[in-house]
Amino acid sequence: MGTGGIYHTIQQGETTSSLAQKYGLFWETIWDHPENEQLRNLRKNHNVLFPGDKIFIPAVRIREESVITDKKHRFQRKGIPEKLNMQFIDLYGDPFANAPYTLIVDGKVSNGALDDQGWLRAPISPNAQQARIEIGESGELWALDLDVGHLDPVTELTGIQARLRNMGHYNGPVDGKDGEGLSRAIRSFRSIHGLEINSDINEAFRNKLSEVYKT
Repeated sequence: MGTGGIYHTIQQGETTSSLAQKYGLFWETIWDHPENEQLRNLRKNHNVLFPGDKIFIPAVRIREESVITDKKHRFQRKGIPEKLNMQFIDLYGDPFANAPYTLIVDGKVSNGALDDQGWLRAPISPNAQQARIEIGESGELWALDLDVGHLDPVTELTGIQARLRNMGHYNGPVDGKDGEGLSRAIRSFRSIHGLEINSDINEAFRNKLSEVYKT
């Protein structure tokens, strides 16, 4: 990396958080850089990028501290916190309140319980790749496999497919191709969330999908 930084082309599965860990920066340092203003306006969410997007990676700056010699000094390294936040609700819109869950991230298993609104909030590594979530005993309420960081923006058809599949409306491939299966999923989502029941992908639909999926 040169003194001024570099431009990086996003590959599938990359996020600002994973790039921050790779380059030894905080994600805010990258995302809030003036060179990334256009990307921020386009994508809104620092961890929902699209392959081919270009993001500026600033150079690492060395920080110096003045201390008294011949004494011990304690320095605290700031961590790189990242959390998986997902709400689990049934097809009637009711949360799986306080249900037990098993979370497996890149082979590491953890257990807990959703909160009273059905939210799972768990710390994960910024460069996590694969996750499986099982809600209820042995996943009888819900079981979901995720490619962490692979969620495309809601402006893309693949982003719509992935969100609808993760919520249980769609069981087809995330391939960016339209079809009857996706149309049924869109109508199902619209019906549950009070939109006009059709298969249109318009601004109202995208906004509601982003609101319900929380990203």
